[in-house]
Amino acid sequence: MAEPLPVCRVRYTRRVFPANAPQQKIITKLSILDGTVARYAPCSAIWLYDRAEKADAHDPLLFERLEEALKRTLDDYPHFSGQLRWASKDLVQGDVNPNYLGRLIVVYGAGEGPGVELVVAEDSRELGAVVPNHEERSTVKQVWIATNFPQDELQPNTQLAFSRLSEFEGLPGAAVQLTAFKCGGFAVSIKLTHCLSDAMCLMQFAHTWAAHSRLLFGDDSPDITRVINEKPLFDPSQLEQHANLTAGASKPNVELINKARSLPVHRYDWWAADAPGFPSWAPAANNGTIPPAEELAGLELSHATLPPWPTWDMAAPVEHVQIRFKAETIAKMKRAAEASLPVSLSGQRVSRLDAALAHIWILINRARQHENTQRQVYLDVTLGLRSRVEPPLPDTFTGSPLLLAHVAKAGSEASAATIGAIAGSIRETMSRFTPDAVSAFIHDAAFETSPQRLWQAFLGSQHCLVTSWVRARAYEVDFCAIQRPALYVQGVMPRLDGLVQVMDIAETGDFDIGVYLEKESMQRFLQDPMLRAYGL
Repeated sequence: MAEPLPVCRVRYTRRVFPANAPQQKIITKLSILDGTVARYAPCSAIWLYDRAEKADAHDPLLFERLEEALKRTLDDYPHFSGQLRWASKDLVQGDVNPNYLGRLIVVYGAGEGPGVELVVAEDSRELGAVVPNHEERSTVKQVWIATNFPQDELQPNTQLAFSRLSEFEGLPGAAVQLTAFKCGGFAVSIKLTHCLSDAMCLMQFAHTWAAHSRLLFGDDSPDITRVINEKPLFDPSQLEQHANLTAGASKPNVELINKARSLPVHRYDWWAADAPGFPSWAPAANNGTIPPAEELAGLELSHATLPPWPTWDMAAPVEHVQIRFKAETIAKMKRAAEASLPVSLSGQRVSRLDAALAHIWILINRARQHENTQRQVYLDVTLGLRSRVEPPLPDTFTGSPLLLAHVAKAGSEASAATIGAIAGSIRETMSRFTPDAVSAFIHDAAFETSPQRLWQAFLGSQHCLVTSWVRARAYEVDFCAIQRPALYVQGVMPRLDGLVQVMDIAETGDFDIGVYLEKESMQRFLQDPMLRAYGL
């Protein structure tokens, strides 16, 4: 008996290069902070679109134009098609930052590099079988159990460079997938190794690709010209300049180190095989990343703490829910947070995002039954640094200039505190990352034996890890001049206990918040009346 055909079938795969690649070979050292995220899951997103008159996936012209637009976009992002490698000692000789262990480079131009992998696929389902429509998400499915959303099928099954840190040669740093649905709708997915791109960079790339595509569909509006002319800035050295490094210095500045390590940032040691609960797969994950003993000889590893492995049951099933909070609901949360700020935080500005995160974190701690424990629980928040250095870097700065800060509370407090107390703590924590503090952090990272040794966050029952795509205009990425928001945008996250992602919806001001929790905790989370305390 023949095996059934897969629901989503790959038509073809090929490598794509810039339409006008650099003629000379270029070697660029990525930034110190790009190296710190080399272990992270890829930065990836999926856009789903209904069929439209000039955007029908049954018409081969649609994907032909998207591929041509991709090549034109890569003219501005040629390093996305380059070869990622580890830096050598010779390559950093004479640099103001002499450390090379764990540093990354990208080689591109003059025919160098594996290109960007393009996957074209077809899905036998109707879009309605994959994701609710706009009307359903606004009414009956404002709380949508998205555990079965087929994100793995709709993004390229491509091994990217450094997805295993010891494997990179010949592997691309970027991949995209175009998927045609039975109904004529389609999906576009972008997958980037995290050391090349954070969410901000990914969104800039997506908007530029969409602008080039709209030109091919006959749209020549001024907005398209503006987006295409807003060139990305690929110059990691501009971030390095904020590290306060002194040429020839072999040791870090003690004052800057103390300032950096006073910040609320975890320093969990990935290499600590003696940590209780150290998982069986971790040695393989470290393979190729721990320098040989002769290179480590004489080097003093920086202070780090043991990861709390026993608090993370990786075998437990995890569920994913997407919650659509209307703009007026978020406004109510913000007003409630401002009204319940403790005296110690009076005058603290609270944003809509602060209030929404506070509400979700309180709910998660209640769902995890932390009400009667004094154990510390943590909200680990991804913090973009472009605007947190002086002078600031533009939004078009490519790479992954970020760190992970945390808010820490006793479990009982984090379960029962007012929304204002938690929102105020989030804002207070973020306010500590001034340009001086961020420069000290980068200085400290520059002298790390290997940036991949330290993990600034964790998952499991005592941690939440938040990433925000608010103000990234993700729903406004329009590849075909159809002039309506995407049906759905999925910021791709691995299904791990404790992940939270926030995205805003076009110009509505609504928030779509994705929450990933262990199955029993998720059931308590969804049944908690407090979830709807401010409406939906």
